[in-house]
Amino acid sequence: MIEDNVAIRLKGFMDEMGLTNSQFADQCGIPRPSLSQILTGRNKKISDVIVGQIHTAFPRLSVLWLLFGEGEMLMPLPNEEQSEDGLPNLFSEQPKNSPRESDFDKYSTLAALNEGQNIASSRMNNGIQADLKNSELQREIEKMRKNPRKVVQITVYYDDSTFETFYPGK
Repeated sequence: MIEDNVAIRLKGFMDEMGLTNSQFADQCGIPRPSLSQILTGRNKKISDVIVGQIHTAFPRLSVLWLLFGEGEMLMPLPNEEQSEDGLPNLFSEQPKNSPRESDFDKYSTLAALNEGQNIASSRMNNGIQADLKNSELQREIEKMRKNPRKVVQITVYYDDSTFETFYPGK
């Protein structure tokens, strides 16, 4: 089911970020029980409000990837300087359109060519790691599709202290 896939991708993102369920819920402003119900499959639907809260807390997380599995998990933010950990540097004192002096020096030497190759290979390795993570998530999704859970019994309790049990398919 698509909803199960969202839960698996959400778990994958949390693992990638190194967050526990509680930390993730707190950062997004989602009630912890609601997140738990989504991750365990008890709530089969994820509301647009929760998706919005997740996107607000983690703008680099691709909503298309989260909901449909399309594209990359993390997206770079446009026109923002990136820090060492890959997150945007929001407190940069440098204006966005003016290059720093060291940029001119750095790119005017032969060393810049080697640095470019290192950056390219680093990005390639990150892409390979992301592909491996996606393939692991896809295998987990396929396992869930092969072994779907089935309802075997429904018990209804009434306010007069009686109950009835129903067995689907009988």
